[in-house]
Amino acid sequence: MNNSNLQQLHALCLQIHKEGKPLSVGILRAKAPFKVSVTEAIEAVKRFNAHKPSIDKQRDNGSEKRNVDLPLSRGDLYERIDTLEKEVAELKQVLQKLLSDIK
Repeated sequence: MNNSNLQQLHALCLQIHKEGKPLSVGILRAKAPFKVSVTEAIEAVKRFNAHKPSIDKQRDNGSEKRNVDLPLSRGDLYERIDTLEKEVAELKQVLQKLLSDIK
């Protein structure tokens, strides 16, 4: 895949992510302005997901302010649930370690 196509796919991934829609190979291929093979779309999604945390950190730092009165999009809800599940798992590990240290 040439660099220009990869950049276009990355920009499209970013657009889909900002819209709060779940990113998938099928959605990326359907929205691409040119023919994209399955392997190209997989590679683009993998690369985007590898850099997505830095995009989320920019949003958390206030570059993308959100009105708290607006309902969360489905994508934002899934993202928030994922974050909370990871935090709960970490807390469980810490709690188990503390309990085992007490015994």
